[in-house]
Amino acid sequence: MKKLKPFQVFVAVLFLLLPVLGRAAMTLEDEIRETSQVDPRALWHFANALYAQHTGDVERSLVEFQQAARYDSKSSAIHDRLAYHYYVEGMDYKSVEELQKSIELAPNNVDTRLLLANLFASQGEFGKAQKEYQKILEISPKNLSARYYLAGVIANQNHIEEALQKYQEILLDNPNEAAVYYNMGLIYTRANQAGKAEETFKKAISLDPNMESAYTSLGLVYELNQKPKEAIETYQALVKINPENDRAFLALGELYYNQKDDEKALEAFNHYAGLKKDDLSVYDYIGLSYFRLKKFDLAIAAFQKILDKQPANALVRYRLAATYGETQDYPKAEEQLLAILKDDGKSVDAWVRLALLYDREKKQLQAEKAIQDGLKANPNHPDLILMQAMSYHEQNNFKQAEASYHKAIDIELNYKNKRSPDYNLGSLTQAYFNLGVLLDKQGRFNEAMDSMKKVVQLQPDNADAYNYIGYSFADKGINLDEARKDVETALKIEPENSYYLDSLGWVFYQKAQYQDARQQFEKAIKFLKTTVKDDAVIYEHLAETLIKLGLKDEAADKWEKASKLDPENKKYLEKIQKDKPSSSL
Repeated sequence: MKKLKPFQVFVAVLFLLLPVLGRAAMTLEDEIRETSQVDPRALWHFANALYAQHTGDVERSLVEFQQAARYDSKSSAIHDRLAYHYYVEGMDYKSVEELQKSIELAPNNVDTRLLLANLFASQGEFGKAQKEYQKILEISPKNLSARYYLAGVIANQNHIEEALQKYQEILLDNPNEAAVYYNMGLIYTRANQAGKAEETFKKAISLDPNMESAYTSLGLVYELNQKPKEAIETYQALVKINPENDRAFLALGELYYNQKDDEKALEAFNHYAGLKKDDLSVYDYIGLSYFRLKKFDLAIAAFQKILDKQPANALVRYRLAATYGETQDYPKAEEQLLAILKDDGKSVDAWVRLALLYDREKKQLQAEKAIQDGLKANPNHPDLILMQAMSYHEQNNFKQAEASYHKAIDIELNYKNKRSPDYNLGSLTQAYFNLGVLLDKQGRFNEAMDSMKKVVQLQPDNADAYNYIGYSFADKGINLDEARKDVETALKIEPENSYYLDSLGWVFYQKAQYQDARQQFEKAIKFLKTTVKDDAVIYEHLAETLIKLGLKDEAADKWEKASKLDPENKKYLEKIQKDKPSSSL
């Protein structure tokens, strides 16, 4: 049985590249003999054309076929040959004309009609292609190719159910056609019927274990439906079949990268890079993977590989700036950001990052200048105004900071109301959040909470805002039920966040539920990922709770740990002396 090639739903399959247009099995002598009854001059040019074609002289071949057609316009073979040549030259309209002339002379020539139909399909003229396939089936009702490609062009016209029915009818006579199952899988994928798509792609693979396109499509279905494990297994099976399949290695790399399995991601990406030496984009993934592994020198080398070929690539320069920042090579980080600004002096992102870089270096004057220069290039840009507000905030210039926060908020709200593409939800919620912190510092508690509530109204998944509200209420010992609800909302978003767990513990503490409080504080310490001054507060809260439970010896140990994290806090030293275990007196 003839094995069909898969009909891509989005790109029609062509048979026009078949040599001799359906006469591939004929020898040079056979073809000359077939035209032996025509005008001798036509025969002479036809023979010369065939000889030129077989020797690779395409231009001479075309000229000779044109001369043959001039002396004998009634030869379908000559028109078929001319159609092929015009197709090769990219003159599709001429190819169509010659095929149509051939069909007029030999209306029952199925091969020529099939070629014409495929040419129409390749041009996206699916209605015309469909008519030709249907004419073929009138001549030859069981023609498998025509039935197969007819279903494909029907699918391309979004007649999904009709196309599926056509494929099912083919399977009744040809149950082992892998390509039919494959195309049905494409239709189901397009119709968001993941289960049926998966089923049909698997069937295609079972019938043709070497059909690479079926593995690729099945892997994509798994990816789209959040099944990374199954997708990885599919692509792994594909690279066993064809170790040179670069797309499979790229897909594997992306899947591993998204799972933060950077070692395996790098293995796949590097394999892909070896197969696709001209694709520099993979080095972005390679650099990011090394960055996450804190192998900064290798990350820099990967990013630099792109930059050497694409010096205007701003994204890669941002990557390099961030990586140099991690190695504390601030001059090189600055160099990358300044290079971006040299090419695009209005780049808000570059000005913001440059200001943050200077702030990190404790170069406050340069940070402020970067913000001012950014605002000169981009007057009233909310991101730069937000940066300006944060700068005032750090300097405890509350009046100026508050005014700048409100200015940034007003601009973003104006964008929002106008449905402007410049609207940035992240910038708006950050401004409200920072404003809330600022107001809280000034003792304007109710205003601060109102600002934080606007954050969660705009961004219901903002865990920090929920936690801030909940902890603020708990710290004041008010609205404790609401406080618990807010903190638990934050924990639904980030269940292992130590600071949120500490907030919930403090809610329980204020409600005098000390065992519950202890449980939350100990859980918070378990998930601690840092050793900074702020972490001392969690140990402090646990120590206070242990005191309430009458466990002074354990409390003293927690005070000591808090003191090590924040040695300047004299309160902890006083607590250590007060709650010192009796056995040490």
